Amino acid sequence: MIEKCIVKKNKGYICVVDGNVLSQTYLYPNYGNVVRNAFVNTCDSGYIAKMANDIYGTKYTSFNGPMIFEEYIEKPYKQLLLGNTENTYALIKDRLEKDGKDSLNLLYMPLPFVEVDEFDYPNIAKKINEIKPDIIWVSLGAPKQEIFMNRILPYINSGVMFGIGAAFNYYAGILNKPKMEIGPFRFIWLARLFEEPKKQFRRCWNFISVIPHLKREERERKKLNENF
Repeated sequence: MIEKCIVKKNKGYICVVDGNVLSQTYLYPNYGNVVRNAFVNTCDSGYIAKMANDIYGTKYTSFNGPMIFEEYIEKPYKQLLLGNTENTYALIKDRLEKDGKDSLNLLYMPLPFVEVDEFDYPNIAKKINEIKPDIIWVSLGAPKQEIFMNRILPYINSGVMFGIGAAFNYYAGILNKPKMEIGPFRFIWLARLFEEPKKQFRRCWNFISVIPHLKREERERKKLNENF
């Protein structure tokens, strides 16, 4: 679906759903609508995939933000990095060049440090449309980046937007990926908890607190669907 959207010069946004994003969709219904309106959602959590598999008997696996970024940043598309810092952009270009990859089609656009309601979406979109990128990477952190993509979508002419969070920093080597893996669990959340304790503890607590409600409501939803 992503490749078709790029090739046909269509537009849309992709949400990378980790525990923080999932808990925010439960706590804030309007944000839930933003995530559901994405044309693709990927699962950025082995535990979320496991919950779905336990309830539905499926075999979903996670495809997290750093994996997605590494998968696509090295493809020969015209790509635009939105947000984060120019230093991070320079580190990403440097890694691409060291790995023998072309970085000429990778561009960067800073965004002002403002609340999500304060962005000048038409003006930002005008600059994006002048660049005509195939892929637009948005690094503002959840839930801000998902809301940003949803609001700017009507103004851009084409381009696949990824709400990618800290994936820039992992690829640039600013954050370190955890080396420990157990089956589908990669413990990125645990590594970030040590690196950003105040921020990540709140996010982890939100997810843990809504898990029982999510499981119960999803099982009820499954029963309702089976009865139709």
